[in-house]
Amino acid sequence: MRTPLPHAVTQIAFVVDDIEKYLQRFARLFNLETPTWRLTNPYEQTQLTYKNQPSTTARAKLGFINLENITLEFIEPVGGPSVWQDFLQTRGPGIQHIAFEVKGAKTIIASFEEEGIPLGQTSQFSGGRAAYLAALNILGCDLELLEHD
Repeated sequence: MRTPLPHAVTQIAFVVDDIEKYLQRFARLFNLETPTWRLTNPYEQTQLTYKNQPSTTARAKLGFINLENITLEFIEPVGGPSVWQDFLQTRGPGIQHIAFEVKGAKTIIASFEEEGIPLGQTSQFSGGRAAYLAALNILGCDLELLEHD
């Protein structure tokens, strides 16, 4: 039996082609100040893998709008191959993944892989790790597992 996901979504993520434009549009919807974006760290820090291979040039511009119950994440891919770049090239801007805070990501990943939902990408960030389950063709979006130390 598959290890279940938590029943609380922490983020909905949009992959976009112009992060500043989308941050402005969404901030305006909520009457918020437009947030700034930041560039992800280089490979030496993130150890980003894409389809089980190092993706040494993949990076992204990230911006966040924090709402009362969820965070909207905006991702503009830059550099080499990534799940974000694939999504933008094949689908254009849109909702790319839903993120969950988890404990025991390796167990969850293994159980999803047994059901035909493979691991698409992994990376590290300050204080934790992220893993993307390639569920786009099955669920209409990928799933991100965020695990903090």
